[in-house]
Amino acid sequence: MVQRSQSVNRQLESFLGDVTEYGTRNADDLGQDQKGVRQVRNRGSRLGSLGAGLATLASVVALLFSGFSFYETVLKQAKLRFYEPPLIYMYRQDYRDVFAIPLTISNDGARRGTILSFDLEITHLKTNVSKTFQNLHFGSSPKAERRLFTPITVPGRSSFSDVVLFHALKTGSFVEATGGVELPLRITLKMNVDTSGEWFAPKPPAPVTFDMTAAGITGFRDMESGRPTQLHDARWTKERTKNTE
Repeated sequence: MVQRSQSVNRQLESFLGDVTEYGTRNADDLGQDQKGVRQVRNRGSRLGSLGAGLATLASVVALLFSGFSFYETVLKQAKLRFYEPPLIYMYRQDYRDVFAIPLTISNDGARRGTILSFDLEITHLKTNVSKTFQNLHFGSSPKAERRLFTPITVPGRSSFSDVVLFHALKTGSFVEATGGVELPLRITLKMNVDTSGEWFAPKPPAPVTFDMTAAGITGFRDMESGRPTQLHDARWTKERTKNTE
């Protein structure tokens, strides 16, 4: 009887041990499964956060690009630039010097720019005599067909080209002798632009200074009849003189 009881106890203990081992193994497996699920969820959460960050960054970049494009094509104020001519003409009319200066002006802004007038000052580099001039006409010669000067409007992202006749405000001349005489002149041109009716007033362009010179000067009578004295870019004249020596 006692042996049978001991046998039953051993069997019961073995069975309980098997049950305990099975429960422990299942618990470990379940823990590992839950850990894996958590890892997958964590990786998914990180990927989701990264995707959301990239989407936000792309939206910000697109917004900045759109804003910059809108500024460049719509809001950017007029930015006028003057290009120096390689050749100008000098005439005489009513005992005054007259200069025909080709003007090329570009507008690098998006909004239009309007030039109301020009301030022109010319200085003889050897005598230091300076004269001021006013823009009165469009045209290549006082004797040829000419048009009254009107304000120049340059649309955004475009340019304007024409020849303007500048008349001296006072009588007299830079010319002291005609013929094969050098006439070195320094020209300073300022554009007076319209600053009204804008959200932000455009910045007036800085005055432009360049040197012109003539290797020979036509007589007063010839200049008054429409035959000009030609003034070239001083750099071109120097190079030409160097090559002929």
